[in-house]
Amino acid sequence: MTFRLAAAVLAALLIAAGAHAQSAGAFMHNPAFKDPAPARCETTFDMQHCAAHELRIADAAMSARYSALRARLGASARQRLLVEQRQWLAARDRDCVAMGDRYRGGTMAPVVVAQCWVERTKARAKILARR
Repeated sequence: MTFRLAAAVLAALLIAAGAHAQSAGAFMHNPAFKDPAPARCETTFDMQHCAAHELRIADAAMSARYSALRARLGASARQRLLVEQRQWLAARDRDCVAMGDRYRGGTMAPVVVAQCWVERTKARAKILARR
C-alpha cells in the first residue's frame, strides 16, 4: 500500500468517526484537524476542522476561567468545583453526541456534534467567569 493510499484510508476513517464517535477532548486533538483552520469551511471535513480549531480556543478560555476560579477557592470548594466540572464535561459530551444521533449517521452529524461542543464550552466559560 502506498503512503498516499494509506493516508487517504486513514483520513477517511477519521472523517467517518468524526466528532460523533469521540469526546470533545479527543476531537479537538485529532491530528486530522491541526491548526491552522482552513481559510474556508465549506466541506464537511473543513467544517469539522474549523470546529476543532474553535473548540481549542473555547476550551483554552474555559480552562483559564476554571483555573482562576479554582485559585480563589478553599480546599473543599475546589473539590466541589472539580466534581462539578467533571460532571459538566461528561454531560456536554453525552448531550452533544445525542444531538448528532438525530442525524442517523448523516454527513452533518459530526458537524452538529462539534458545533454543540463549541457552543456549550463557550457558555461554560461565561458561567465560570461570573462566579
